[in-house]
Parts: sequence; structure tokens; C-alpha cells
Amino acid sequence: MFTPLRKFFAILNPLRWASRLFAAAANGRRRFRKIGYIQLMLPADLPLLPEARRWWQRRLLGKSPLSLLELEREFRRIADDPRPIGLILYLRGLNLTLADLQTLRGSLLRLRARGKRVICFAQMYDNRQYYIASAADEIVMQPGGELMVTGLHSEALFLKDALDALGVELDSVAISPYKGAFDRFTRREPSPEGREQLDWLLDSQYEIFVRDIAEARGLTPDAVRALVDGAPHLDSEALAAGYIDAVETEEALFRRLEARHVLTWEQAGRALYKKWRPRPDKYIAVLRVGGLMLPGESGSPPVNLPIPIIGGERAGDLTVTRQARALLKNRDAAAVVLLIDSGGGAAMTAEAMTAALAELAADRPLVACMNGVAASGGYMIATAARWIVAQPATLTGSIGVISAKAVTRGLWDKLQIHRYEFTRGANAAMFSDAAPYTEAQRARVVRGVQHTYQQFIDHVAAARNMSAGAVDAVSGGRVWTGAQALERGLVDELGDLHAALAKAKALAGLPDETPVALAGKAPPLPPQLAANPAAALDYLRANAQAVGGGTPLLLLPFEWRVS
Repeated sequence: MFTPLRKFFAILNPLRWASRLFAAAANGRRRFRKIGYIQLMLPADLPLLPEARRWWQRRLLGKSPLSLLELEREFRRIADDPRPIGLILYLRGLNLTLADLQTLRGSLLRLRARGKRVICFAQMYDNRQYYIASAADEIVMQPGGELMVTGLHSEALFLKDALDALGVELDSVAISPYKGAFDRFTRREPSPEGREQLDWLLDSQYEIFVRDIAEARGLTPDAVRALVDGAPHLDSEALAAGYIDAVETEEALFRRLEARHVLTWEQAGRALYKKWRPRPDKYIAVLRVGGLMLPGESGSPPVNLPIPIIGGERAGDLTVTRQARALLKNRDAAAVVLLIDSGGGAAMTAEAMTAALAELAADRPLVACMNGVAASGGYMIATAARWIVAQPATLTGSIGVISAKAVTRGLWDKLQIHRYEFTRGANAAMFSDAAPYTEAQRARVVRGVQHTYQQFIDHVAAARNMSAGAVDAVSGGRVWTGAQALERGLVDELGDLHAALAKAKALAGLPDETPVALAGKAPPLPPQLAANPAAALDYLRANAQAVGGGTPLLLLPFEWRVS
């Protein structure tokens, strides 16, 4: 919390006033530059939050990728500047989940609502690209392209026969057939419950897809289904049916728009006005929990690996609980948004995180924001929040418990490797991979699974003001989309991070210009700043990093209003 002495030092800080004078002078030079349209080649991969890269990662992988949060900030700058007519968005493939696509669409729709035109240009349009383009004023396709909006497709692989051939089996105990995380290893085909669940998820996602396109393009849902069922469409066919607005080259597009003073994205970043806003004493902290929940520290491989079994992002209870406790001590963080992108993991890890987050929620507003997936343990930690926001396409729920161990006895036999076990105690080898559970051991595992499940049910019932029976009716491992979860009382609101930040601001009574912070690792303070709290705070704000672990009090290197 700012003390009067810290405020006094902050006012007298010469670096702060010098930076404001420099920004004012730069704005004066920018004021005379004309801007027509701004061009943006949208990257295929867009993380939700800014990513900090160390120097060796930048040398190996290049600069940090553009994030959806940074894109929202730049769209706001475009909207605040009266000179730009709009944005020309180039699409060449998108690798985003449906939930992230919804976040991007929301940013485009807010830009249009502020009076800026959005034009999408692509050589062809697939499902993802057309879903984004439908939020634009115009959809333009290059001659010779096709509209490849062929519908949603999902696959489920089952490996039991392959494992049997290797002499490996998985001995699994689940709270219900809907908790099918290990079905791919224990079955040859979907169970009736698994098939039912895959169908209702795909039905919900398809309904979202059709409804959003229909509303944005002024079509009926039946017309959009006809678009999908008749795809692929040639360029002329798509234009005649009104699915797109123009078929022309990029050069022809410029001539038609009379697009003078077109700026690239990099040029626009230097030319757009930068508004100075007084920085409030308080901010909203964003605490992200992403990846598989495991005991220990959070982490991720230095590069994204295509093989999940080798590596991937992990959310550690030691890191998340330390972040929550540090936020609890930090009075400047007036509200916290818990951003979840995890399908769960170890039950004990989720339990530890939930307990720490509940302490934080008892002290100040905590809003959970579910991104692509917030299921199982990912849903459990959301129950600590006062309010839960989910995207319509978020995968959530999976309130259930499953336990399994691999049995490799057949593999050793095939390899002609002879193993001998020596034990003391009736259940010493209970979790050995040498043999399946005995009936008595299985009964113990079932009892443990039921006990953990009941704890999970109790968490949800208390948080959602539901009876245990009502929770059980929508639980048992069942997975829902965010839209379905809202209907079943498991979430409070449909929306993106923007909506969650707005809710946190409202609950905490914070002004619109309140900045946003990411829980991250503190950079080392130069010795000369250690005795100057105001200067040290400015330094930390200017050098914020969006990485896991450490003390979560660092502001983003830009301000993002939550109005």
C-alpha cells in the first residue's frame, strides 16, 4: 500500500516526469502523421498472456510472441486515436482453441464498436479463419481461394490392443464411466457414456460456432448449417451466396478502399497516440494456473514439444500457493483474477492450491476466469473464487476422481526378463507394476477414490450453494462446455479475461483506469534502488516479467483498463 512518504517520493521522481515530457513530445510528432488503415498479419499462435523470454530463448526462438492481451491493448490504442480508419487483418492459418478464438473475436467486435472498420483478407478460409473473419465488416478472399468451412471434427484413439501386444495393461478405478481420462488405454472403443459425452460436447461447440457466425453475418442458423454442409465452396460460389463480401487481390483491395497512408503493424505502434493516465495505488493481479497439476514447482520446457508424454507445462502446488500467499500480503493487489488453463492432475495438488486460494478469496475479491480448459482439478481451484467466468467453448467440469497404475508383467515376459519381488506386509507391492490389484486392494483403491470424490463434491456444493445431490447429478466425471456449465450452475458468467477483469474491478470498487498485473518472478533490484521505495516500485513496474514463480506484485509493462 502507498504511504504518504512513498507518494511524496513518487511525485518528486525526476525520471517519471522526464518520461512524461518525452511521451508528450513524441505524441506531438505523431499528431501530424496521417493514418488510413493498419495492416496486421495475424500469427498462427497467439498465447493469451504476454510471455517473457530469457536472452538465450530470444536468441534461439526470437522475440516473445504477440499475445491476445497485448493485441487487445493495441486495439484500444487504435480505437482511442481518431486518425485510423480501421484494420486490415491478414489470416494465414490459426492454431487457437475455440475459447481463444472467442477471445480474439471479442477484441475485434469491441474495436468495431468503437467506430473502426475491420477487413479480413485471406487466400482461403477454414473453420477457424472464417469464425474470426465473421466478426469483421468485410471478408475478402484472394481469387482462386476456397471457403473450407466443413464443420467440426473430433477423434478418439484407443490403445488397449497396442498395449496388449506389448504386454502392458492399465489397471484403472474411476468414480463413474464418464470419468474416462484413461479409457484410451483400457478400452478398444468408446464406452456408451464416453460416446454420449463426446456427442454433447461436439453438439455444444457446433451450436456456438453456428450461432456466432449467424449473428455476425446476419444469417439464420439454418443458413450457416447449409454453408457448412455445402462446403467447400469455390470463390465465386461463396461470393454469390453472400458468405464472403469480395473476391479480389490485395492490390485491388487497396484501390477499392482508396487506402492511402497504410501503415504496417510496427509503424502503427510508433505512430499511434499514447495516452498518459495517472497510475492508481491499486491494481488487479492476474494469477495464472496452467498445465498439468503436479506436486512441486511450476515449469515448462524451453520449447513446445509435440509429444505430451515427454514434456509440457505443469502447475506446481509450491509455486501457486506461494504466489497466493504473497498476494495475500500485498495490499496493492486489491483484487485477483485466477486465470485457469488446466485439465487437472494430482488431487492433493489441487487441494493444496484450493486451500491457499480460499484464504486469498476471504480477504479480497477473487474472480476465476476459465480459458480453454478448466476441468477436474482445474475446476476445483475455481471454487475458491467469488465469481466464475468461462468462455462458452471452455471445457470444464469433470468433477470426479480416477486412479490407475500400469501393469508391465507381460512386457517383461516378452523381453524374457525375470523379476523377483520380496516384500514384508500384505500390501507392500500394492502399487507395484508387476501385477494388477487384488480384490482386497481394489476395494481399498475404490474407497480412496470415493473419499476424494466426496471431498470434491463438498467443495463444489459449498462454493456454488448447491446440495451435494445436485452437484453429483452434474458431476461423476462429466465434462461440459462453458455454455452447458452455466445452465447447470457451475459457472456464473460467460465471457473472456476482459469480462473477468471488469467483474474484479466492480467487486473491489476500482476505477476504470486500474492497471493489471501478472503474478511473476521479480527481477533483481539494483543496489542503488533498495533504499528508495518509490523509485524501486517504478523500476519493478518498468521491468515486469510475465513468468511463473516468485513474488506476484509486478505490473505489466503497459496499462490495460478494464472498463
